[in-house]
Amino acid sequence: MNSPTIIRFCQVGAIAGSLCIGMVNFPTQAQPNPVQQQASVSGVKTLPSQQIIYVNSATGIDATTAGKDPSIPLRTITFALRQAQPGTLIQLAAGTYSARSGEVFPLKLKSGITLKGDVATNGQNVVINGGGRYLSRTFARQNVAVVAEKDSTIIGVTIGNSNLRGTGLWIESTNPTVQYSTFTNNHREGIFVTGTATPKIAANVFVKNGGNGMSLANEAQGEIRNNVFQDTGFGLAIGGTAAPVVVENKIIHNRDGIFVSQEARPVLRNNAIENNQRDGIAIAACSQAQIDLAGSNTFSNNGQYDIHNGGANPIVLVGGTAKTAREKPQNHCY
Repeated sequence: MNSPTIIRFCQVGAIAGSLCIGMVNFPTQAQPNPVQQQASVSGVKTLPSQQIIYVNSATGIDATTAGKDPSIPLRTITFALRQAQPGTLIQLAAGTYSARSGEVFPLKLKSGITLKGDVATNGQNVVINGGGRYLSRTFARQNVAVVAEKDSTIIGVTIGNSNLRGTGLWIESTNPTVQYSTFTNNHREGIFVTGTATPKIAANVFVKNGGNGMSLANEAQGEIRNNVFQDTGFGLAIGGTAAPVVVENKIIHNRDGIFVSQEARPVLRNNAIENNQRDGIAIAACSQAQIDLAGSNTFSNNGQYDIHNGGANPIVLVGGTAKTAREKPQNHCY
């Protein structure tokens, strides 16, 4: 299997294994406009007794007397998170939330907190932009915009982190829900999922990220449903022993659609994997990855192969057709 022309970022986890994340080294090319997700629900429903904190980066003021009414909002998400208790909804007005507006990164979304912007536009006008140092239990020092804790929710926002090796959203051994949001202009990836995380990632747009749309490592699982991964290096990079369920996504116009390595075991169902510059699915040389393709995935117009298997295990495709290449095992794998 021909190796991708990539810059390798590798870190050894303190708990389990290592992961190499590819950052594709190729000139920016004009691509079609990103496919927009249509929100089929109105978003998070508020309960009569639910605490709501209103935030507006343009008109707000960070004071304990503010944030209870949309006419007197807080200025920063940072201040709102300090006030929020489990079950709180933080409602963001349109605007940019950055260090310039007073944010301190990374923003740590505590357990049970909901961060909500504009569902109808996938958060295009509600932008969280920035990043800060974060110490991961499994991947050491990182630069992250938002960290999502247990039972937290992110809906209707845009997250970007253009800092060196910057990640938009970090999910580690937690189970957040992320819906109707946009991840763009992240230097490395939009979302990094690691540890024993089991998130629900649904109806989001990942476009124009420097490395990957989403990376999954270690023992990560969870559900990745009805998202668009477009115009990036790898749409998804899945390593370690990660076993996510990847369903009904559009994985289009990337360098490679899905890159699978190590002993990952993703389950793929009803995805459209199309018009990627090189391979629809690329399986790393020497890997022990096992991909479950017993579902109606659609492959078309991928530049090299639909499935390029350099790993040790054969791939069985059910319910679809694909142009495949099976590489002989490399001598150095043994």
